[in-house]
Amino acid sequence: MELRRFQGSQKPIIQEAVFVAEEATSDFFKLSPSQWRRARYDVLTLEHLRQEEISPSALAQVAKYTCRLPGRELKSAQFDLYRICLQDHNILQTLDREQRLALLPLLIYIVTHELVHVIRFSSFQQLFDVDGAARRAEEERVHALTRQVLRPYRCSDLDEIASNYEYYYN
Repeated sequence: MELRRFQGSQKPIIQEAVFVAEEATSDFFKLSPSQWRRARYDVLTLEHLRQEEISPSALAQVAKYTCRLPGRELKSAQFDLYRICLQDHNILQTLDREQRLALLPLLIYIVTHELVHVIRFSSFQQLFDVDGAARRAEEERVHALTRQVLRPYRCSDLDEIASNYEYYYN
């Protein structure tokens, strides 16, 4: 079965959401350009995801890859790359189900949430590979941080999304 993907008119909205999320996250954590470079990441939609990055239920997820600078064999040439994998099909299904929500605020929340994860992973505040209770506890911490990051952006849709986090994300 073909999964629904974001269409052309939705792509500028994705770019706007990523811009807002990056600005909000950077402001909240007071990140310098060098700190952002340490947290190497990309934001991808369904058309660019690998099969193993596609989720049947999540709105987004972070994948982690260890990369090496070309032509360099030293361990110091390795770096982590985080891929924020937007799950178009699940996001669009959520919007169909919750027609009062708009794509932009939902994406702002989702991307901000995933950026908080990336910052926590890349700064060693949280291990990437955890499961069970540790994973649930981290999700709650990241949700609380995401609400704080977005607090200056007074928007009723963002407030509703944050208030209904467990409903949208589970």
